[in-house]
Amino acid sequence: MEHSPLRNLLWIEELLPVGYDCAPKNGGMAYYVDMKLVLILVERRGLYEHKGVSYPFELWNGCIFPIEKKAQNAFFLKYLFLENHPANKDWLYIPAESENFEDEVKQMMREISRGNMLLGLPVKSSELTKAEKTERPVKKTVTPKAKISKKGENAFLLSIAKKNRK
Repeated sequence: MEHSPLRNLLWIEELLPVGYDCAPKNGGMAYYVDMKLVLILVERRGLYEHKGVSYPFELWNGCIFPIEKKAQNAFFLKYLFLENHPANKDWLYIPAESENFEDEVKQMMREISRGNMLLGLPVKSSELTKAEKTERPVKKTVTPKAKISKKGENAFLLSIAKKNRK
């Protein structure tokens, strides 16, 4: 059995909804819910640089939330603690060294549990194959797929914008 590259962040798995899949990715673990990549946990310390640019936080030690670039503003309005991850334009990040890391992670995990349709990236067939081959025990249940509509997405964005105006 393959050892998990995670030691300190495994508690976050308990916050995932029932039925997730997981597979090794980017030196950590990737988590999939309803055929979407929703979370990557990484624990590699001491790396502050990417492509010659230095950042004020460790790049590979924390939680990565895959969110399409065009949907990220909704999350930045609501969750001021999120960082853009320099390795991928579709990743938002919470470094493990953040002062309120646990609370911040729990807030984002609630979005995953609620099935926020703006969160996550559709699974590529190569990722699905890796997830199916993982030797880690995977919690699986059959869940109905939510229909994605622009109306729901727009309503979510408007609700966030209204909250932030108050």
